[in-house]
Amino acid sequence: MAELIGILRGEDRQALKHHTMRGSVKQMTKKKRVPRAQSRLALARFRQQQREQRQQTAAHRAQERWNKTLRHLADLGATVKQHEEAGDDKEKTVYEVTFEGRTFRSRFPVQRWLKRERERQEEQQMSCAERHVRWMIDHNCDDHGHRWPDRAES
Repeated sequence: MAELIGILRGEDRQALKHHTMRGSVKQMTKKKRVPRAQSRLALARFRQQQREQRQQTAAHRAQERWNKTLRHLADLGATVKQHEEAGDDKEKTVYEVTFEGRTFRSRFPVQRWLKRERERQEEQQMSCAERHVRWMIDHNCDDHGHRWPDRAES
C-alpha cells in the first residue's frame, strides 16, 4: 500500500510538473504577445502621424498653388469672388472666377484653364522661329517634318 501511495505521489508530481510547465508556456507566449501588440500599436501611431503630415503638406502646397493662381488671375484682370457655403457637415469655401465672360465655380477648373491660357499667351508672344522649334520638339522631327531616327537604330 505504501508503494502504491508513493507511485501515486510520483504521478501527481509528474502531473503537477507538467501543469506548471504548461503554465509557464502560456506565460512565455503572453510575454511575447505583449511586446508584439505594443510594437503594432507604435507602428500604427507612426503611420497615422505620417498620414497626417502628408495631408498637411498637401494642403499647404494646394494653398500656395491657389495663392499663385490668384496672383496670375489678378495679372489677367479676372474678378474673384469668394464666399462660405454650408455643406453637409461643414462649411465650404465657394469661388466664383469671371474672366471675359467665362465663369468658374471651383479651384481645379480655374487652375487648368489658367494653365492653358498662359501657354496660349506665351505662344502668341513667341516669334515664328520659336514656335517652329517648339513644334519640332513636340512632334519629334526636323525642319521638314521627317522623324528623328531612334537612338536604338543608330
